[in-house]
Amino acid sequence: MHSDRRAFLGLAATAMALPPLARAAGWQAAPAFPPVDARSVWLVGDSAPPDPAAMSARLAELAGGGSVRDGYLNGGAVEALEKAFAAHLGKEACAFFPTGTLANNVALRVLCGDAPHALCQYDSHLYRDESNMAQRLAGINLVPLAAGRVAPTRDELVAAFDAAEKAPYALKVGAISLESPVRRLDGQLIPPERIAEIAALAAAHGTRMHLDAARLLLAPPTLDRKAYVAPFETVYVSLYKYLGAPFGAVLAGPAAVIARAREWRHLYGGLIYQGWAPALLALDGLQRLPEGIARAHGAAGALFAALEKSGKVKRAPNPDASNIYRLEMPQALAESAFERGRVAGVRIGRWEKGSIPFFVNETLLRRPVEEYVRVFLG
Repeated sequence: MHSDRRAFLGLAATAMALPPLARAAGWQAAPAFPPVDARSVWLVGDSAPPDPAAMSARLAELAGGGSVRDGYLNGGAVEALEKAFAAHLGKEACAFFPTGTLANNVALRVLCGDAPHALCQYDSHLYRDESNMAQRLAGINLVPLAAGRVAPTRDELVAAFDAAEKAPYALKVGAISLESPVRRLDGQLIPPERIAEIAALAAAHGTRMHLDAARLLLAPPTLDRKAYVAPFETVYVSLYKYLGAPFGAVLAGPAAVIARAREWRHLYGGLIYQGWAPALLALDGLQRLPEGIARAHGAAGALFAALEKSGKVKRAPNPDASNIYRLEMPQALAESAFERGRVAGVRIGRWEKGSIPFFVNETLLRRPVEEYVRVFLG
């Protein structure tokens, strides 16, 4: 016991001594950004980081507007959110889920039914970030396709169907799960024509379709969201990435499918006592976001045009972008822009392999475009 305590104290002393030693060796901590305020801008993510005080104040304001409380996700703000999202996505019904991981896996379990064999993208959240939940808890075999690309080709899908259906012991492919935008691939969207091709092939094999659309609402306003998700039986959208909720997700689809999903939500332990707080904040965000993200994309377009006019910056081609772009520029210009942004409270992505990432989100609206031009170009 005493030796353990002495070891702990020794480690603590060493840790306390590290900063002076590092400074003596020439190491310096990265300069700090100014304190966060209403003009702080993040061009490096889907939204500003959560502000607990502001979130709490907004929640208190919204909660005073009527009966918002639910009981085990029934009624109140949760029901209002579900109805609003069903209408927004053009689906018959919708259910609140505490996490997107749960929504994805419940959707797949319901769609696969007695055919626990599903196709997905190698770079999808379902395959790479959910700890093999589909396999471990539902016994669903995931077949990953299209590594490094947003979607599988028709030939890849035909081969996957053949491998399942023409095997010595034939298997039915129960579902195809697609993520779009694809977070790991700079938020690229699967083109609608590719989705239509995949959906036609799936229908020919009696295979059902699920869409992980966690970040879909960040896409440019030219995207018809209802038409985009129409080929999918179920679609999941995140509530906390840009809608202002502390957590949560929604899963939308046909009424019978969503009713079954609610049963599995309970069985997986997702029927929390009350979800009115995230639902109320997300509903508020859903009412605000379409106009805000459209204006943000407009501001980004004006900024890109001004930067390209200078001849120093070029936007990398990306016809299927959602809200993430890459700006090609010399390293020296990128580093000086980062420093000017740091001083101004504008967070800019780091230069790598000739370009920096640029995320379109509502914080872009906090400053005029001309100010960003000065930050980038000096």
